[in-house]
Amino acid sequence: MLECLSSLEDQRLNYVEMHAGNAGIQTEKLDSLRVAVAKDSPMWETLDICIKVVDTNSLELLIPRLAQMVRSAVGLNTRVGVASFITLLVQKVMINIKPYTAMLLKLLYTAVLEERSTAAKRAFASSCAAVLKYASQSQAQKLIEDTASLHLGEKSSQLSGAVLIKSYLSNAADVISGYNAVVIPVIFSSRFDDDKETSALYGELWEDIPSSERVTLQLYLPEIVSLLCDCMSSSSWAGKRKSAKATKSLCDALGEPVSAHHHNILKSLLKELPGRFWEGKDAVLDALASLCLCCHAAITADEPTMPSVILNAVCAACSRKPKLYREAAFSCLQQVITAFKDPGFFNSVFPMLYEVSNQSVIFKTTRSSSSLSTSAAAEQDESASVSVSLDKVLNCAASSITIALPQDIIHQKKNMLEVLLNSLSPEEGWQVKLSSFLCIKELCYKFSDSGGSTAWPEGTDDFVQEMFHSVASKVVDSIRLVKIAQGSCCCFRVPS
Repeated sequence: MLECLSSLEDQRLNYVEMHAGNAGIQTEKLDSLRVAVAKDSPMWETLDICIKVVDTNSLELLIPRLAQMVRSAVGLNTRVGVASFITLLVQKVMINIKPYTAMLLKLLYTAVLEERSTAAKRAFASSCAAVLKYASQSQAQKLIEDTASLHLGEKSSQLSGAVLIKSYLSNAADVISGYNAVVIPVIFSSRFDDDKETSALYGELWEDIPSSERVTLQLYLPEIVSLLCDCMSSSSWAGKRKSAKATKSLCDALGEPVSAHHHNILKSLLKELPGRFWEGKDAVLDALASLCLCCHAAITADEPTMPSVILNAVCAACSRKPKLYREAAFSCLQQVITAFKDPGFFNSVFPMLYEVSNQSVIFKTTRSSSSLSTSAAAEQDESASVSVSLDKVLNCAASSITIALPQDIIHQKKNMLEVLLNSLSPEEGWQVKLSSFLCIKELCYKFSDSGGSTAWPEGTDDFVQEMFHSVASKVVDSIRLVKIAQGSCCCFRVPS
């Protein structure tokens, strides 16, 4: 009768399925409709009657035949019918299914992995969850651990893992609750997979967890950190990227509590920064920035030299060629400076920022020249591919000014003024000018507040006067040209 579920189906439906894509019909919805029609047939009603007369003695003959059908049955309705029949059978005989759980779990788990149809995959997953309720502890542990490991595989394996976990949570919640430390870290990290379908499925699973996100993350923080570090050290770039995104989300969501595990996370992130570039590596920099913002106190207390190690690693990333990676590096640099607030960072960072700013000016000057040779044009195209937005450089400069000692700024006054004047030139866009205004504002705050001291470094008066005379007119010119409202939020303060 199970085999007849497919053979009695209208063959025109097979033709429709073969051409569903061309007709604009979603295959998943069509499969669900076919299964619903089959379950509403007299054949399925007869199968339902057969379930009611099954007893313990008949299981010995029935289970091997069902197992054979799981292996070899063809046709969507037959395969879904076999899976549904097993689910109903387990619900009927309950504890008496125990002698057959090992065989059924292995067969059904394999069927989920190999099944292409979403409807059949879910049906076999539901059967697997139904059998899991009566499995021994060792069988349950192996099945759940095997299911959790699927997140390391290809897309089909990850989707199968999500379908299985969802079935476990729905149909075997009492069993799966004992393995939350295995399952929840996988659900959390897989939400950040590059594939939208995969991330959406695991996102739904995460939303179904009854406790709040913060409580869940705190409860399973050691296991989550361990999994993220393992994924970061894997050979898969997609795994590294997913781990980095999940790490950033973890730091943003929890904040300071991550400090208890900052050492392992920091070690894995810093290990990935050098070496070969791979697509999406900027996610590592984003994760490092978030970690520094929430764990800066613990990092400094654990190892006082570590902030400088992090700064040097990020500065090295700022010199890499891929544009998106460089921009992420400068954004990370700004947040690292803001997080640690080490005055010594200014002397390490500003010379590099000055150099990058000069390179940007040289590139734009060369580009504006009308007489470019073929070789010069090629060099210009190469420079364009690796140049970084000047506003990101200026934002780093503003952050470094905020934490700098006045005497260090005075030592760099010539270069500082040159950076400001270049950024206020008419050729620069308004976003760059806004970042320049931020630098000017931070300079004015720095030299208008003596911090309770009346002694200023030598050369302060000359620097302030020179900045006023050379920069103020440029600011006014920029404001005159402004056509948007941001200019009203910027002011130029002169220390008295």
